[in-house]
Amino acid sequence: MENQTLLLREQAMRDVIESNPYMKFLGIEILELKEGYGLARMKYKEELLNPYKTLHGGSLYSMADIVAGSAACMGGHFVTTVSGNLNFLLPAANIDYVYCEAVQLRQGRHLTVFEVKIRDDGSRILDSGEFTFFVTEKEVQA
Repeated sequence: MENQTLLLREQAMRDVIESNPYMKFLGIEILELKEGYGLARMKYKEELLNPYKTLHGGSLYSMADIVAGSAACMGGHFVTTVSGNLNFLLPAANIDYVYCEAVQLRQGRHLTVFEVKIRDDGSRILDSGEFTFFVTEKEVQA
């Protein structure tokens, strides 16, 4: 029963991402989503570039927030971002995709914290950070 519930939650979160115009514009593809963990990728595309022809920091930040938030929702309740920090270590250029991995560091009663890492095609870490979410009372309909 628990596996079925997690699969339904995962599908619900995929539906949220695929139906939201902003998330759809970013082109985020969920590769793996389970309680406390998320992995996704985003294509390097012209619409997301800054004047230096690298992925704009805002698109990378959005990706990190969306992937970590989706993983946090796998606990059964929707979340909202309290704070997020993303360190831009290397430019995202001359690649096909960036990959974002979110790993839960702490689950409290009202707050949950995730570490995020964004890598390029060659697994180099481009960005790293931490996001904190408030866990709402609204359940993810599984």
